[in-house]
Amino acid sequence: MTNAPNDDDLLPQAMFRAYDIRGIAGRDLTPQSARLLGRAIARLALSDGLDRVLFAADGRLSSPLLGAALKDGILSEGCHIVDLGLSPTPLLYFATHTTDIDFGVMLTASHNPADYNGIKIVRQRHSLTQEKIQDLRTEALLLSNTTLDNQTVVTRGHIRHLDIVPAYLARVTGDITLKRRLKVVVDCGNAVPGLIAPDLLSALGCEVTALFCDVDGNFPNHHPDPTVNDNLQSLIHTVKATNADVGIGLDGDGDRVVMITNAGNVIDTDRLMMLFVRDIVPRYPQPNVVFDVKCSHLLAGEITANGGRAVMSRSGHSFMKQQMQESGAVLGGEFSAHIFIKDRWYGYDDGLYVAARFLEILANGNSTSEQLLLSLPGSIVTPELRIEVSEERKFELMERLVRLVDFPLATVNCLDGIRADFKDGWGLIRASNTTPALLLRFEAVSRQSLQHIQDAFRLLLKQVDPTLDFVN
Repeated sequence: MTNAPNDDDLLPQAMFRAYDIRGIAGRDLTPQSARLLGRAIARLALSDGLDRVLFAADGRLSSPLLGAALKDGILSEGCHIVDLGLSPTPLLYFATHTTDIDFGVMLTASHNPADYNGIKIVRQRHSLTQEKIQDLRTEALLLSNTTLDNQTVVTRGHIRHLDIVPAYLARVTGDITLKRRLKVVVDCGNAVPGLIAPDLLSALGCEVTALFCDVDGNFPNHHPDPTVNDNLQSLIHTVKATNADVGIGLDGDGDRVVMITNAGNVIDTDRLMMLFVRDIVPRYPQPNVVFDVKCSHLLAGEITANGGRAVMSRSGHSFMKQQMQESGAVLGGEFSAHIFIKDRWYGYDDGLYVAARFLEILANGNSTSEQLLLSLPGSIVTPELRIEVSEERKFELMERLVRLVDFPLATVNCLDGIRADFKDGWGLIRASNTTPALLLRFEAVSRQSLQHIQDAFRLLLKQVDPTLDFVN
């Protein structure tokens, strides 16, 4: 094997994250590394006895070149490809549940800026574990020292194309009925969900205003990340200007969604989860509902009040899916705008379907979306706060913070970072799985309590590095 520095030049360790592979296109993820990863992915599929994989790509400028290399690597190992073409990630997930192929490869960097790209892998309808993602890197590095001449390949794989969109639209529209016509604004940020979202919403009977739904990998209007408030301003303005019932913001590959009320207010994911809890949980006998460490403590109370069991999970869509599978949950939500619905659906994160289910709740009642938001228990919450640190440093900092944490008046949970629950609120600090940053969030019953909790976390940070701080 080549020495470690050369390994990192070819396949940078920082690309191999907790639940996918992601880096800067042309620097971290290159055609050469994409081809090697394609070979490693094909070998993983073949080891499961599968000689066919589903493939899809998002609308990034680097996707055609990297996609060609990735597919070439898969085909070179004798594995066949069923190509869905340019497609949101949830449609790849849908295909793994509705065709006879349960292994899929998605070329996407989700909500990251335009210069990023990456790979999500579905195996037996589930995301790869962190360990399996590391195994792919190891296998690809081993393959970098071999040539195809040394391999025993009976035949090169072939590509077949499949348009999964009609089946997806039919399945969603067959599942969801809106009892009144809604006026909806959808912002796709010039990312690949724009190919599907307006048609789906129109098929559900909505009056649709489409914002930035033409696919442009430059993302000229804003980054395709609806969890960042600056990226929602055009959507909020248009919702209010058109007197729309609701706004829908989708991310770069369509697995995340943010809802905007008719008054222009963001429905945070844990609040959106509360509405789904009220709708779904009473239909089942004591069902499990999964939520991540970043969600409000009020969500757990809502789950219990409606007859469910609250299950906390690490943040990250693969960890959430694993926890949902293990617990048999009917619903799951991650504060970063991933929601997983098993009721009437397949349990994966699908921003398009989640939006449609919210529209069903809205259309089947008499309340406005703002009234639904105001019906939920209130508290003082911060958005997700960031401390920019390097990829290499963020985990080392968290290890030191965990060793030093001492909050005698709180219950401390180190499941994913540090979450401290006080009698009057809670705080969280954790390393981001997708960006070079430490992430924090706080919630309390009063401004004074919020300040006390934030001060406790600031003091902890200063013990590790006096320069570390966050801004509300």
